[in-house]
Amino acid sequence: MKWWRTRFKKGDGETYSNAYRLVNNLLESGFKVGRAVKLRSSRDSELKPGDFVIGVEDVYSEYLVKNLGEEYGVEFKPLKTMDQQSVAWLRSPLIGLYSGNGISVSCLKETVEALFNMGFRRISLLPGPLTLEDLRALDVLMVGGGDSFEILRSLGKEEARMVRQFVESGGIYVGICAGALLPLKPVNLPISAYGEIEAWSELQVVECKLLSDTVSEPSWPVFSGRRLSGVLRTYPLTGLVKSRITRRGMLTLGYRGELTMFHTGPIAKITNAKQVFAKMVLPSTSVEYGVPYEEALKTIGGASSIGFTEHGSGKIVLFFSHVESCKTPFTHGLLGNAVLLKAYLSREKVSMPSAEAVGQETLREASESCRMLKLVRDSAGKVVDQMESVIPWLYAARLPDRAMQLSMLRQALSNILEEGDVVLSSISESVEADKLLQELRRKKPVLLQTTVLSNNLAEWKYVVGKTRKALTPILERIMKIQEMMADFSATVVSSTQEEIEGKFDLLFNSIVGGRMASGKTMAVSPGIVSPMLSIILNVRDSLEKTRFLRKILTYVQP
Repeated sequence: MKWWRTRFKKGDGETYSNAYRLVNNLLESGFKVGRAVKLRSSRDSELKPGDFVIGVEDVYSEYLVKNLGEEYGVEFKPLKTMDQQSVAWLRSPLIGLYSGNGISVSCLKETVEALFNMGFRRISLLPGPLTLEDLRALDVLMVGGGDSFEILRSLGKEEARMVRQFVESGGIYVGICAGALLPLKPVNLPISAYGEIEAWSELQVVECKLLSDTVSEPSWPVFSGRRLSGVLRTYPLTGLVKSRITRRGMLTLGYRGELTMFHTGPIAKITNAKQVFAKMVLPSTSVEYGVPYEEALKTIGGASSIGFTEHGSGKIVLFFSHVESCKTPFTHGLLGNAVLLKAYLSREKVSMPSAEAVGQETLREASESCRMLKLVRDSAGKVVDQMESVIPWLYAARLPDRAMQLSMLRQALSNILEEGDVVLSSISESVEADKLLQELRRKKPVLLQTTVLSNNLAEWKYVVGKTRKALTPILERIMKIQEMMADFSATVVSSTQEEIEGKFDLLFNSIVGGRMASGKTMAVSPGIVSPMLSIILNVRDSLEKTRFLRKILTYVQP
């Protein structure tokens, strides 16, 4: 076997997603892929920490890898020697993204995009309630930006305990912004000051000081903040902030020195210095302040921007700033590093059904999917239009927070609907994939990559087929939401603030999913955001695999 290596970052030091995307595609195709993980390498070593290593067994695979490197702008070089002791072998991790109450839809979509652009496509959206079956299937549980207290209230004590047990039994928890606050245990303020939040007591693992929270009234003005029972939470700044890497490890492979991260929300300082992997240093010039400038600088002094700790058999990764942000693509590599923490661990790969075991999708079924998808898209577009007409009335009713919530949701839903063309094009591609599978099986010699990728695609064709069957219930939910929007429009014009807020919360949760009040009980709604994002993820994954099948066909001789 020959060994090739590619750098994790460009010559100028900026980390890029293409290397991740390429190696993830190669992993999905059955190639042996590893990563240099020794933090100290000798000067004469060809491998540097963070480099990816690909095993190439035949001339066909060699041509394929070279071609893909040129296409992705990634430089491959053959290794003369390879110390296997310095390399950890990878597999594709299964990622669960929590998408229930309290999660920002725009942050959720940015996280999905960042992961997908790096080739992490085994993503499951979890609107809740979480179950043991959900968590046992995962390698990584990720909780992103939003409202940490709304997330905690939604999870409840039982689900929070499941999350802790998931980590203790070997899982990876990755928290971003609001999600990073869930495992924190504040030492500077009494927990009772925050009110009764049972779920938080189940998750508190990492001791910290919440620098942006106070129980006393500050002597300076607060431009951006909110009250949480007996606590005043301020949001000192929003914008690009410089951070400095303070510890080297698997989480920060390929990074050193200072980097700029997008930050918004609370600020915390982890008590144990060994758990701090990066600290905030200085805000950039393009920052909006929620408190006076001098107070903001005091608050971020020594604040943590990246935290990491082991808990039980698992690991907890905390990104207090938004590493998934499209404003800072060079920080996406940190997210990739976090996801791969589980991929280095030994575990047998889940078996996949053979390509022959999956039935072909007919053109008639594909045509029906196209028709149903168009109805879903058009109906969801009407909901977006209804949102736009209601937003001014919410401002008029003196509910600016609700108006802002709906405005952000409208934008996020509009962005999701723009992906419709990707879904439509995938339907014809999936039909063509059957022909590709048959042609690949006739090729000689039969490569391992051919078999693995074709079986993998066949499995995902089955998943995509099942997902398309969900279009009918999604359409039914959208039609119901249209009725709720019409009713809400009348409520905004003629009702009290309390009535407006009650109907808004019900409507909002019906769209984004999660728990919602139904009389004296709490009902759970899947919403429409997570199912629609899931469909897009599945079909984009199918498209990527079909593209790889075409590549393999080019290099495998008849």
